Amino acid sequence: MTPPPSRATGAWATRLYRLVLRAYPRAFREEYADEMALLFHDTYRAATQHADPFSTLQFWVRLVGDVGTSVCREHITHLMHQGWLARALAGREPLTMALQFTLDVAQHTDIGRARPSNEDNLITVVPTDPQQLQTKGALFVVSDGLGGHSRGEVASEMAVQGVRDAYYQNSHDDIPTALQASLTAANSAIFQANERLRAQPGNAGEMGATCVAAVLHAHMLYVANVGDSRVYVLHQGQLRQITRDHSIVAQMVERGELTPAAARTHEQRNIIYRSLGRATVEVDSFALEVAEDDAVIHCTDGLSGVLGDEEVRAIVAQYPPAESVQRLIASANAAGGPDNVTAIVVRVTGA
Repeated sequence: MTPPPSRATGAWATRLYRLVLRAYPRAFREEYADEMALLFHDTYRAATQHADPFSTLQFWVRLVGDVGTSVCREHITHLMHQGWLARALAGREPLTMALQFTLDVAQHTDIGRARPSNEDNLITVVPTDPQQLQTKGALFVVSDGLGGHSRGEVASEMAVQGVRDAYYQNSHDDIPTALQASLTAANSAIFQANERLRAQPGNAGEMGATCVAAVLHAHMLYVANVGDSRVYVLHQGQLRQITRDHSIVAQMVERGELTPAAARTHEQRNIIYRSLGRATVEVDSFALEVAEDDAVIHCTDGLSGVLGDEEVRAIVAQYPPAESVQRLIASANAAGGPDNVTAIVVRVTGA
């Protein structure tokens, strides 16, 4: 039996982790570093309590991979918050003309307070090519991975990248059709990966992902979803959920057996009946007009499963996207942070 790690080893590991955290932007470190170090300390002890040296090495390899991905996201988000993206696109009149509005976009994904790793993923694409922007619009994708640490993260990354690639490579002029097809393509890729996993000796399970994707084009918002990640629209101070959750508790709410508040704490709240990674998948599709000053919120259930609609509405109605995203995630974590939490907030101006 391998002896548990000593206090000295745990302290050394925490100091090393704090050095790794220095790769994050300063503002992020100042807000989250202490909390992340505490979470790491507990996670490290649990992961290495009875682990052999090889398992401990695997823990560090996975951790470095997670941190590397997260650091890249945070630096991109930091640049967006500093207005770098806006300055980079400054002076491109065709950009505004093609969209018929301008966008204020903020995004963030957070590990939460109870999970050892982040299995959520997100992506935002505002094409700099005026022709592509004119025909395809701006794309926003959020995904929540299923299947455990490494597989869940892989599945959600395959989902967001697969949707992005398939959507912008699709030559179909009809945006809803192209958007649905992009989720179907991502589903096929994850399913094929699962087929390869099944063929491996000692296969411990499959992976999957929820996915919600939205396109803003001209004065329209097009949405496609599988699972329980959501899109909301805030219009004239009123919040509306656009997507329909493919979950057991959502069906119970629709039948009047549960209130939305009770659904957030129900023991079956995490059970969904549709996800990417299956042989076939049915994709829901929605379309609606957007108006000036509307806000579009994309999120995983780490947010919607913790905060009620009124809490989301109050934050997004009062604050610009960058602060809205930070406050939404901070509120979810303050309520316990039971899951990874991801949000993209887009404010439409000049529609």
